[in-house]
Amino acid sequence: LYEYILAIREDPTVDGVVICGTGRGFCSGADLSEFGTEPHVIQKRRIRLQVDLWEEIRKLPKPIAAAMHGFAIGSGLEMAMLCDFRFAVPGTKLSLPESQIGMIPAAGGTQSLPRLALQGTAIHFALGGQRILAEEGYKMNIISKIVEDKEVSKAAVNFMKGITAPNPQTARWIKSLEAHGMDTTVEQGVAR
Repeated sequence: LYEYILAIREDPTVDGVVICGTGRGFCSGADLSEFGTEPHVIQKRRIRLQVDLWEEIRKLPKPIAAAMHGFAIGSGLEMAMLCDFRFAVPGTKLSLPESQIGMIPAAGGTQSLPRLALQGTAIHFALGGQRILAEEGYKMNIISKIVEDKEVSKAAVNFMKGITAPNPQTARWIKSLEAHGMDTTVEQGVAR
């Protein structure tokens, strides 16, 4: 996925992106065995420190959406929350279970979740580890739109075409300014 995101970033023929899962769900999260048996958290996450997929998604200079069905769990939900838009089929299960196993949502969730949901709601959701459905996620502002039909990917692609087709360069400028503006003061963002 990291390599695809890098290729998409550089490809002038791609104006917008939709990430979707195949099979039973969007993404079940990280393979916890990748963290190995290292006692120190930095060593456990060395792979992610070498290849920062999450930052590449967040700062992709093109609009990006997640089309979710089935489930988006742990880093799968975190990846979706780094996207600009999140579409979901009714009943899609959402969860950040990391706190229940002594971990933190380290794929950006501690930063993206409170930027989407109210802070109190965000911390309760991140600490509680509970599963919610997409409909509740929509009420929390985690989900952008509930898509009533099973063609969630098609709906997300059509949406992306609708916002990028009128002027792809304007879509890139707006996305880039917003993505990079999160790292600056309001004054610096406006000046940029």
